[in-house]
Amino acid sequence: MKRIGIEKINLYGTSLFLDQVKLAEARGKDPDKVVTDFLIDVRSLNPPYEDTVTMGANAAGPMLTEEDKSSISMLIVGTEGSVDFGKPISTNIHGALKLTPNVRNFETKHACYCGVAALDTALNWIASGLNRGKKALVITTDFSRMHLNTKEEFVMGGVAAALLVSENPKVIEYELVKKGSWTTNVYDTFRPSARHEVGNNEISLFSYIDALEGSYADYVKQCGNSIDFDTHFSYINYHTPFPAMSFQAHRTLCNIARPRKKAEVKESFQKKVFPTLLYSRKVGSTYGASNFVGLCALMESINTLKAGDRVGFFTYGSGAIGEFYSGLICPEAQVTIKSLNLDGHFDSRREVSVEEYEMIEKIRESYIENPNFAPDFSILDNWYDAHYRDRGYLVLKEVKDFYRTYEWS
Repeated sequence: MKRIGIEKINLYGTSLFLDQVKLAEARGKDPDKVVTDFLIDVRSLNPPYEDTVTMGANAAGPMLTEEDKSSISMLIVGTEGSVDFGKPISTNIHGALKLTPNVRNFETKHACYCGVAALDTALNWIASGLNRGKKALVITTDFSRMHLNTKEEFVMGGVAAALLVSENPKVIEYELVKKGSWTTNVYDTFRPSARHEVGNNEISLFSYIDALEGSYADYVKQCGNSIDFDTHFSYINYHTPFPAMSFQAHRTLCNIARPRKKAEVKESFQKKVFPTLLYSRKVGSTYGASNFVGLCALMESINTLKAGDRVGFFTYGSGAIGEFYSGLICPEAQVTIKSLNLDGHFDSRREVSVEEYEMIEKIRESYIENPNFAPDFSILDNWYDAHYRDRGYLVLKEVKDFYRTYEWS
């Protein structure tokens, strides 16, 4: 079987962030408890001239050479925050990146599973041989809606990931036949309109665990029912609606493998899972990019990674679906990831005050389904001039009669 996986990867964690401690203080909450409960230190925030289109393009643009662009024959964008209910944002991103016209492109949607759904489609297209040597560009991009003064406010955020998927993996090679799936029909969290992001947190957490147990059981079955959980995986990358959820997930699988004390679960978590949380703690909710954010964090956090180390992945999409799958670290993986300078990207973001955050959220809310508007590029002390101008970021220039115009800064 041919080797297939991620050749290149990049993240875009927006250009602004909000400190979780300061938000907790403003809301009259215990900051230490808020940070401990969710394991989020800061969360991403978009200025009004960025959206899911710009985030996706700004993740993909820096990693693609002209040779890469000419090799791409499929573009799939996973999102639950599209800017149009008919036209896929893959077309906007295709145009912005100036890819060739002979590219099959579309969106995938299944809440936070959208990114892995896009990846899986690309992997199977290449495995089938129908790609004829061509590559796929997979992008997943999302950010939260406005949740001012609600309990959900502390687990909001956003991030985009871009993956070049090919027969020449340099980051991770996926084990295509090792995959378990589980699904059910449930209303846990969902977006019934362009303005609303709603649901039942308790139902969502139970559904997450059900999907984890069900998809992992199916994964084990597909692998011949012979897995030793403690030795089969070097690391495990769980979906992070908020980073602290990964501990609950790991405890579940640890105890399915064999009952153990909490101290042993914690030790296993620190070794196998905690290194995947480096960047999710800097963006908050990771949506469809979760597994890819965790993969980059693992590469950046662990200096003793070895080629062939197996990473287990769990992805979850509200509604609901869970998938458990695995991949093998490639020899060039850490060099590839460290060359991105992701820490430099996250450190270059501007901190916003709670007041500025509330202002931005209200501005963004006013743009939803507004047929005509032009973002104010002077807000936040001319942050556009300081960070964007002449730096080659894609931004939203204006919306006129619902037509959206983007331009590179």
